[in-house]
Amino acid sequence: MKNIQKIALVTMFALSLSILASGQTTFTVLKVAGSTPNTLTGINNSSQVVANIGTSTSYDVSIWNRTNGYHGIGLTGLNSGAAAIDSSGDLVGAGDPDNSGVFQAFVYRPASGVQWLGTLGGQLSAASGVNDSGAVVGLSYTGADTQHAFFWTPDGGMQDLTPELTSIGGATAVAVNSSNEVVGYSFPNGSKLPVGFNWTEASGLQNFGAPGTLAMAVNDAGVIAGQAPNAKGFKHAVTWTPSGAMTDLGTLGGSSSTALGINNNGWVVGTSLTTSENGLLHAFLWTPSLGMQDLAVLSPFSQSLQPYSVQINDFGVVAMSTNKGIQLLIPKMTASITASANPVVAGQPVTFTVSVNSIVGAPPNGETVSFKLDKNPVGSVTLTSGIAILTMTAPAAGSYTVSAYYTGDVNYLASANATLDLTVNP
Repeated sequence: MKNIQKIALVTMFALSLSILASGQTTFTVLKVAGSTPNTLTGINNSSQVVANIGTSTSYDVSIWNRTNGYHGIGLTGLNSGAAAIDSSGDLVGAGDPDNSGVFQAFVYRPASGVQWLGTLGGQLSAASGVNDSGAVVGLSYTGADTQHAFFWTPDGGMQDLTPELTSIGGATAVAVNSSNEVVGYSFPNGSKLPVGFNWTEASGLQNFGAPGTLAMAVNDAGVIAGQAPNAKGFKHAVTWTPSGAMTDLGTLGGSSSTALGINNNGWVVGTSLTTSENGLLHAFLWTPSLGMQDLAVLSPFSQSLQPYSVQINDFGVVAMSTNKGIQLLIPKMTASITASANPVVAGQPVTFTVSVNSIVGAPPNGETVSFKLDKNPVGSVTLTSGIAILTMTAPAAGSYTVSAYYTGDVNYLASANATLDLTVNP
């Protein structure tokens, strides 16, 4: 994504270890009420979420956020559904433009509505990824009834990325980054198993990975996330770097895992089997410093929730579609406060320092912490690297409670008050 302020990750490692060691949950869970179970979802850097609101006969494709709730895009029908969203709130997916029961890829823009993208000559297409420049990727059938991967731009239209492919399995483009690098998977001619691919205008299409490899996501640094078989044949979540290095992300104890999303900080989300014998998937968060963590442990939701689609934005907010609908997992901000002196003498200056942090680090610079003396507001201060400092004149002699709270933003909830008992001497 472009022009997005990145979160500060200062002290993330130490903070994350202390939180996990104490057994505290590091995410707050917010249920997206009314969302349909087991549908695709996506999330952008403003925590706008892809929501497919379904009935027995149709889907209402919507954008949801926790401030305004649902915003339908006016696209309904049995075959309608969205798959991804960019920073401008543009949605992509597939719908039924003429009620014929046949999918066609679309892009929805808040300013202009729905645009149908057509096909590569066949009857069906579906979009699965979009970047902040408006480039769209997905799959389309050709006139020869073969499934090919496509790349679409407003100026260039739909481009076939796999024109020589004739295999039954075909190809699917899944994601595109800010450099128009496309990733996905295809079944090479004569193969019954897929391999991953990445495509750029300069280099064309490059296959990679052993048979059984899937590329599912790519960030702006060109790091690809997906799934590949290990030496024993078990399929594990993996990442690939632009240099070609592959990292096996492991599992949550079971035999297999799949990476479904990656953000620009290299954090990966996906699903994994656990050591449980019931074969139920758990959602995971993988970070370079802490490895793979079970989101059912990091978040206070029931382990009976079964993940279907999992995505993460650059601020560490996770959108997870489950058998009970969509859940939003929001990094929990914590605040602490100290005083330069306590007790302090009435009429003398005293400085209060507040630190705000979380598993993803500090909130973005310039956001606000509000202070109160007892219940009376005494000022608001902007954060720099998670620190807000307020200096005031000590009040009359007595005992007071100084409190401070982080006010939150489109991604993060407001923190609980951090409090300090202050003694003021004559």
